[in-house]
Amino acid sequence: MSPSASGRPAVTRELIGEVALAILDESRTESDLTMRLLAARLGVQAPSLYAHVSGFDDVITLVHKRINASIDTSVLDGSRDLADLRAMACSYLECYRSHRVAATIIVSRAINEDCALAIYEPIAAFLERVGVPSSSVMPIMALLDYLVLGSAVEPFSAGFIGTAKSYDADYPALGRALRGSPRRSIDESGFELGMTALCATIESVRISESRAG
Repeated sequence: MSPSASGRPAVTRELIGEVALAILDESRTESDLTMRLLAARLGVQAPSLYAHVSGFDDVITLVHKRINASIDTSVLDGSRDLADLRAMACSYLECYRSHRVAATIIVSRAINEDCALAIYEPIAAFLERVGVPSSSVMPIMALLDYLVLGSAVEPFSAGFIGTAKSYDADYPALGRALRGSPRRSIDESGFELGMTALCATIESVRISESRAG
């Protein structure tokens, strides 16, 4: 990356994605990222960004690409072990949990970018390899996405801001439930339960397919 005359790194699509993601990571909401702020961080005028990107949606594509590049799907290559699907799902979750504000934008986008399709392709191939019928591959991938992205974007435990005692009068069952689950472990335990249920579903579906065949 060659420096510009000002001494700053030359603006590239890769740098735009890096800086845009950094802004989102510092922000509370996705609306904090603007083309004007992005240009200022890069040390250029906003109109000059359009020599590199077609608009804001293109910037989000660069952010999406940068996050997805960190997801390790290699563990699925040639595998037939559901433990490897769990490992991949954990990597997927951590990548999006680390960039929660960006994730809130990405989850609403159509799955038509290569950076997204490149994540789903090895998952689909894995499910085929372990014997999941084609009619069930997409629903199971949808279930995986709900589990991973839901966990990343909207942590369940964060919604319960009071102490367990504060729920006792009006919501006693919730009070007892909160006492029984350390707040710091609720989300992780929920994700693990979800992955166990997903893997059991895969086992059930492929056993049924095997018997039908």
